[in-house]
Amino acid sequence: MPLRVVKKIRKSTLDNALSVLVLTSSVTKEIADVMQFPPAQAAAGILLLVFETIQKIQSNQEGCYRLAQRCLAMLVDIRDHMSGHWDSAPPSLLKALSRFEETLESIHKFMQQEAEQKWGSRLIRKNTIESAMKQYHVALDDAARTFQMATLINIHLAVGDSSRQKSEEASAPRPTPQAQTGETREPTLPPYPVEQQVVMITDVEEICTSPVPRSETADTFITIDSTSSISTIESGEYELISTSETEEDFRITEHHGFNQYHQSQFRMKGKSRIKSGWWAGSVEGEVDGRKALMLPYDEDRSVAMKRWMRDVRMLQNLYHPSLPQMVGYSNGETPTPFILLANVQTRLPQAMLLDAIKSSSLAACTHLLLRFYQDTLDAALYLQRQRNLSESKLQDYVEHADFRIDAEQTVVMGLPPSEVDNIQSWRNFGLAHSIRSIYLEILPNRGHAREPLDASDKSTTAERQRKVNHLAMLARALLPGSDNLEVVKTRLQNVLRAAEADDEEAEASELTLKHIRKAAFAAGAHQQAWFRNTAPPNKFEVGDLGYMPKGASDWADFVVCCNVMKEGLAKFETSGKATGSQRSWVNRISDKQTLLPFELPGGINGWAVVVPPEMEYDIYIVHETEMTQVNRAWNYVLDAGGALAKQYGVDPEELILITRVGVEQRFKVRDLRRIQYWPASTGMHHMQRFPHHQQHGFHGGYNPYGLQQPNAAPRIPIFHQDLAPKVFYLFTSSDKGFQSHFSERPMPAPLNDSDKPQELDANTVKCFAYLTNVYGFLDYVQLHAEDFAD
Repeated sequence: MPLRVVKKIRKSTLDNALSVLVLTSSVTKEIADVMQFPPAQAAAGILLLVFETIQKIQSNQEGCYRLAQRCLAMLVDIRDHMSGHWDSAPPSLLKALSRFEETLESIHKFMQQEAEQKWGSRLIRKNTIESAMKQYHVALDDAARTFQMATLINIHLAVGDSSRQKSEEASAPRPTPQAQTGETREPTLPPYPVEQQVVMITDVEEICTSPVPRSETADTFITIDSTSSISTIESGEYELISTSETEEDFRITEHHGFNQYHQSQFRMKGKSRIKSGWWAGSVEGEVDGRKALMLPYDEDRSVAMKRWMRDVRMLQNLYHPSLPQMVGYSNGETPTPFILLANVQTRLPQAMLLDAIKSSSLAACTHLLLRFYQDTLDAALYLQRQRNLSESKLQDYVEHADFRIDAEQTVVMGLPPSEVDNIQSWRNFGLAHSIRSIYLEILPNRGHAREPLDASDKSTTAERQRKVNHLAMLARALLPGSDNLEVVKTRLQNVLRAAEADDEEAEASELTLKHIRKAAFAAGAHQQAWFRNTAPPNKFEVGDLGYMPKGASDWADFVVCCNVMKEGLAKFETSGKATGSQRSWVNRISDKQTLLPFELPGGINGWAVVVPPEMEYDIYIVHETEMTQVNRAWNYVLDAGGALAKQYGVDPEELILITRVGVEQRFKVRDLRRIQYWPASTGMHHMQRFPHHQQHGFHGGYNPYGLQQPNAAPRIPIFHQDLAPKVFYLFTSSDKGFQSHFSERPMPAPLNDSDKPQELDANTVKCFAYLTNVYGFLDYVQLHAEDFAD
């Protein structure tokens, strides 16, 4: 089979280097800010060394970054809370910082040691490294608890001192008017009873109900768990008590004009058909005489109330047609919390797209996908502004959201699960690529289409196959995936400019497939082509125009009408390249090496092949020529297809223009020499007598001459054998008239058209070298019948 380039999910582009540089600059700035405070200088300096060491690590780099980011986050939190108060930092905090420095020093030594290890050692110690990473995360958790304990102790001391001071002031005698006049009066009011007071600390950012002034607690406050509280005793002492969340903790106090309902006020119609995702369990019905969609939260009461409160607070501040439209929510008397949405009669985008494929034109289906993409992008950018989300967190929201189509044919992006708020992710692609992947996945073939028609697929009709595959090709060509959002918006506006008129439905119906393709060509898109991975080798050339006869499925039957480039009908820029590789098995391990060609006159490529004794190689050489701008080929067939089809007596959608041709040649090289070794006992005796001969053995490193057991005795070759590697030269060309051959000379022999190249003499060179198989492949453009509709 021909070599193919498989596109990975995670793209590796030059933007990776820029992303790493920006991340490093940001980290350096944060650490520089922390180093301005003397107590944290040592810890910040060690952390900077940790980030520098991470750049040298080859494996587990992502896990090391997460570990270092946790350390940096702890230092930044301490800096933010202690800014302006370092002079009065309590000793317990300074002691906790000192222990944190020891943890950072241990992490730095560990990462420095791993950066110096070779890959083989890291592979053997993989489980040990992962265990060490987990232990360091536990150590950071312990450090965080140490800071919290230091904070609570200082709050305890501050509150105790304040209570004693107030008690002394209250017990001190004060002059009264009665004492000055010498009169004594009985008190007219009973003494104010001293009752036990419970102060709940539930806000992790600021203590709002502290019994002492804010100035006395701000210096020692960091983060306090919301599941604990401080209760006061009459003596003024405080103790930690465990409390559980109550219904008051889940009560919405700010309603922002939204109505509250009891479940009995909602009139349900039917049952829920949605079983998973954010929309799971939603039921349509009526409330206050209007249609609504009720989304209940049926989990455990505590978990459900947390999810409900999060969603309500989020939807109270979201007003976008492609985001859920909340009209109300449950009141405090409802056993099962719920929210009411204006989005009724929802359905999956896949279902709507399948209906469009059955009943609408290819242009309408393409326009529908483009509109889904544009509305989702607009909603995502609005959500980012409203929630102040980073690019990475916004992609988390979009990729984990569930999409529905409401009764107004509008795509609606559901809220992501609450777990997304607690994850940290990194990507080397942008928001546009995430949205593009979502809508490619909803296509019937998940956006993968190699050819317009697959003759082996009997599950559907040929017409439906062509429509679905052309839709997938158009989606890949038109849905932008660029990291530059301005480029994305410009392309969408150019392709969908007809949809910007006042009468949107009328304009959408007039939008033809030809208009969509022309807009894509103008935007520089539509560079994809159909791909055929098995074709007769050396039969086609770039620029060949032809068709497949009726009922034919073998490309050997392809009819070439003309070559539009050779006959001057069109001009296209082309480029060619040659790639090579050799594969072998060494000690039961597959080894692949890249071969680099050297160019010779006449378009010939030479390849140096080095063959050690007893080795066997499979050599793969690929020559390909292609058009550099495939969208120009699409445009040419779209413009001239009608006239060319009449000239050759076929339908215009049957015309095929070849844009890339390639040939893969496979060769076998086998060395016939057999190495003679000393017997085990003789070899050991020989090494003892002639230690300087050990350098000729192959047991000390890479051994290409057979399997060597790790604990076996070294194998010593007998002297005066021909153990030098054989060097041959393979000559190939993209010219279909050239005959590939091996030679002992670095220059090919001149041959006439009828001559056959001389093969290597195996008896002389002690090596077999021959051609085993030749495969062909090609790319082409072929339009749909709708492209030529009037």
